[in-house]
Order: sequence, then structure tokens, then C-alpha cells
Amino acid sequence: MGKRVCPCHPSFLLIILMVKEYYLSILSGQQRGIIAAIVKSTLSAFTLPYLAVLNTRNTLYKKGIVRSSRLPVKVISIGNITTGGTGKTPLVEFSVKYLIESGRKVAVLSRGYGGDNSSQEGDEIVNDECLTLIENLRDVPVLAGRDRVKSGEKAINDFGVDCVVLDDGFQHLRLKRDLDVVVIDALNPFGGENLIPRGSLREPLQNLERADLFIISHCDQGNEQTIRSIYKKLDQINHSASVCESIHRPVHFDTIADGSILELEWLKGKRVYALSAIGNPESFSNTLKGLGADLIKHKVFQDHHVYTEEEIEDVISAAQLLGADAIVVTQKDIVKIRKMNIKNANILSLRIEIEITRGVDLYKAAIDRVFKSNVGN
Repeated sequence: MGKRVCPCHPSFLLIILMVKEYYLSILSGQQRGIIAAIVKSTLSAFTLPYLAVLNTRNTLYKKGIVRSSRLPVKVISIGNITTGGTGKTPLVEFSVKYLIESGRKVAVLSRGYGGDNSSQEGDEIVNDECLTLIENLRDVPVLAGRDRVKSGEKAINDFGVDCVVLDDGFQHLRLKRDLDVVVIDALNPFGGENLIPRGSLREPLQNLERADLFIISHCDQGNEQTIRSIYKKLDQINHSASVCESIHRPVHFDTIADGSILELEWLKGKRVYALSAIGNPESFSNTLKGLGADLIKHKVFQDHHVYTEEEIEDVISAAQLLGADAIVVTQKDIVKIRKMNIKNANILSLRIEIEITRGVDLYKAAIDRVFKSNVGN
């Protein structure tokens, strides 16, 4: 009787990673030919049951057969219509800070789970995005859990908030909201206009008619023609919603060894080994290159990947062999590896913030209108 390969065995995980990379290369159009065409055709067939379940769920909510709950405070949802890193987490942080500046007492409600990077205590589930928000919004309650109605009630009862920001909430129909903000990534705006698993659309594009406000992210990395086409498509689907443009602005580097801060200029001309496990690694590469780094390698893991010390040690060894001046990671990565026993490695975390470069007045007006409404408190 042959030996069974454990699902956690390195060779098994390598095969899974290779299959995933091939799958993504097919979706992106990098892989072509007969095999790619067959795979695309097969994946398209799987979108039909996915769409059927999605439409059934949406109809049940729309007709009131399944009821949505309303909290006695204002609810602002920030989400997307595609899988992957559109930049919604930095927008959550930006929105929370604006609400605080406006005199509001706010909490963040997150689903808290994703991939294999979930740790659970009781009913709370925390992932890298939650850890990032907790780290950046130190005086703001960040509540993680699948039941966001329950999380909202806890935020009200325990912290006395008068509003909540729903992280990744566009598809979360169980909780009624006063404002639906949807982030559209300029680098991959509409997921190839194909539903999961053929593409990266979480629901049909027509459902964007539910949105109240669109924020196009990574506008500095997308070309002008693409951004114009995004405006045109959004106008066709939802003419009444305002559209803003934004960028992910680098702020500084945090040094993992001693917590010191390095200015962005330090990176110019340095040999950099990048490491990331995020939804949009291309954006991270582009940012580092834009800061003048000599990017000698970018090691990419699946979004929400949980690093082992062995993996980090392998990265450190590889970076040293390549003569890297630093290993640079995202903040979503650093919150997962900060507590590891890392020695003799210059690991830096790039701190970024979202900046609305066009339509910030539209954004602020949309937020302010929420609190002039008579719905909720």
C-alpha cells in the first residue's frame, strides 16, 4: 500500500501553488492555446451554478423573504465586486479617520476571515486585514466575526459608537446600510467581466446599481484610456452614483528590527527583495519600482498566506545570496511575521495610505449626507 501524501506536505503545497499560478495565468490571458481554451470553457460551466445560488440569495433579500437587519446607528459599507486586492482596507482606514475628524464615534465591522490566515478566539476571527486595521486604528474598536449584526450590537453596547464602517460589505446583504461605497481597481476593474471561477467577479456587474459611490483605486498605475473606460462602464450601469479617483500613497518604511522609521528616499537605488501575500502583488511591485528600488526579486504567496518561520528563513537566505540591501514587505505581511525570531535581516514594511486625488468633495458630501438622513440615529 503506497504512502499517502499529507495535504500539508511541502510537495503537495507546491503542486497547489503551481496549479493556482497556472489558473491565474489562464484568467489573465498569459496562457493561450487549446489547453487554456478547454480550461476556460470548463470554468465557464461552473459559473452557472454559482450564478444561480447568487441570484436566489439576492431575490430572497429583495422580496423580503429573508430579512435584512438595521442597526440603530449609521452603517457605511466599503466593498468591491471582484476578488483580490482592490485597496478597500486602506479606504476603510481613510473613512474611519474622516468620521473621527467629523466628531463621530466609530467602530469597524469585519468578516475577519480569509484563506488560511484565520485565528479564532471564541466567536471572533482575526485575519491579516483586521490586524492591520487594529494596528493603524489603535483607538478604534475593530470587531471581527461572521455575524456582523451581532458585532454591530456589541460595538454599540460596549463602546457607545454612533456609526460603523462595514469592511468588505457590498455582498453582505444581511445588514442594511446607509451608504454603499465600492472600490474599483484600475489595474483589474471588472474581473474580465466573468464570474468566479472563470473570472474574478463576485457578482454580475449589473449589481453595481446598488452602489452609492465608486472609488477607483491605483489610478496612478492604470493608463488614462482604461480609467476613461471605467467611467463609461460605471455610468452605463449606475448613472446616479458619484465616482472618485484615488492612489495608494507611500508614507514611510517601518524597520522590523527596532521599529525605527526610514524615509522613502532611502530606497532609491537599493537592491530590494520584495515579499508579499496580498491580492494585488503587481501594485506592490510597481510602487517599489516607482520609489527607485532595484527590484531583484518579488516572492509572491497566495493572498492571506500564513508564513512559517522556515519560509521567512528561506527568504532571508535567498535575499542574502542575491546581495539584497533589504527585504521589503507590505503591512499586511509584517503583522504576521513581526513576532517571529528573526535575526540578521533587514526587513522593512512599507506603510501606505489611500489618497483621493479627484472627487474628494464628492466623497465627503456622500459621507456627510448619511448623517443628515433621518434613517437610524
